[in-house]
Amino acid sequence: MSGSQSSTPGRRLRNVVEPLAANVYFAPEAHAAYAELGLDSFPVGYFASRGGCLGQVSGETIAAAFGVFYPPMVKGFVDAAWAKTDAPTLVDARRRGATASLERILGKPDGLDRATELLRRGADAGTIAGHPLFAGLRSLDWPGDPMGDFWRAADMVREHRGDGHTCAWVAHGLTAIETLLITEAWWGLPIHTYSRTRAWPTDQVEATIASLADRGLLIDGQLTPAGEELRESVEAMTDRAERDVLDALGDDLDELTELLRPWAKAVIDAGGYPTDPASLAPKR
Repeated sequence: MSGSQSSTPGRRLRNVVEPLAANVYFAPEAHAAYAELGLDSFPVGYFASRGGCLGQVSGETIAAAFGVFYPPMVKGFVDAAWAKTDAPTLVDARRRGATASLERILGKPDGLDRATELLRRGADAGTIAGHPLFAGLRSLDWPGDPMGDFWRAADMVREHRGDGHTCAWVAHGLTAIETLLITEAWWGLPIHTYSRTRAWPTDQVEATIASLADRGLLIDGQLTPAGEELRESVEAMTDRAERDVLDALGDDLDELTELLRPWAKAVIDAGGYPTDPASLAPKR
């Protein structure tokens, strides 16, 4: 693992929070809860359930908050969801699915209350400025049960970093497709593999690859030194946007990451998250 990827406090926190918060996107319990509402595919449930914390908003609004997905695709799935159900109902289905999945995988782990306390402390310190999904989650009531409160706190910390990351790549003058392609190369993945799931038209992707090459950032699917510097700068700015969360945790960050690490591993090992985030180190 690259030192730059693993050593910053923000990235250490991200690596252990991500599988726990984002398990909901892979949880059969969540998929079943959406199906009970008449949502007949994962994307219909995914976009509206995650974006539902913003309220009964348009697909364009959810696409703007998510940042990297092809907006017409998002709009189609959100419209399909709102034709079947409403935001509060879908947000509650998401909560129930996430909680049931984590309880199935983790049971009742020792230290859950303490981990929730620390995550809530960090989340309480986060700014809502420029953080729409984080702000939406903060507007919700707490579930009121141990695993539900833990997951909500983890989700808030995750979305705070995600919102900050969107701010960072926009501030660097990057488009969504540029960010996706540069990140794939930064991770050492083949170009237009992970990014394909974001549904941008092939002609736009190919034009962007050519543009990145012309600018000296990407050559034959590999980042140039200039490309590496740019992508690391985006991640460093994302780290800086986490300063309030990290300052609030202070010296207790180590305790929190030690609590969460085996739980995150258990989720990954159970197939509840596709890969260890720490393994996605920049490839030099």
